[in-house]
Amino acid sequence: MRIVLKTLGWIAALLVAALGTYVVGVIANAQFVIGAHDVPVSFGDRLNMTAFDVSNMWLYYAVIVIALLLGFGIAAVVKRFLPGLARVAYPIAGAAALGVVLGLMYLQFQTIPISGARSALGFTAQVVAGGIGGWIFANLLGRAKAAA
Repeated sequence: MRIVLKTLGWIAALLVAALGTYVVGVIANAQFVIGAHDVPVSFGDRLNMTAFDVSNMWLYYAVIVIALLLGFGIAAVVKRFLPGLARVAYPIAGAAALGVVLGLMYLQFQTIPISGARSALGFTAQVVAGGIGGWIFANLLGRAKAAA
């Protein structure tokens, strides 16, 4: 029973971390897309467009979940062999997972479907979103261990 609860906690932490990554990444994406057109956009319109993207880019959330699942799985193994990296393993894994998934998208489609990530700064913003997701994941796991 303990293993089941631990696994469910890990999955819940993954989904919450992916949601954090998704929200930060989509907000950043929206701002880069809006800014790329060199047209003045009111704050209300900017907020409306951002909210629309957050509520409609659900496929990107699915991609993020898969990327973080793989990244966090690798990080869990690596931190067993390199305990000095334990504090930063998940944030680094989250950042790397987003960078890899965007790179794979480019290889597959010859462009990055997340259009706000096509510039160096936009790409970096997505990688930072992955790092934030890794930080969320690490903190949620830390709280779960403290409560157990």
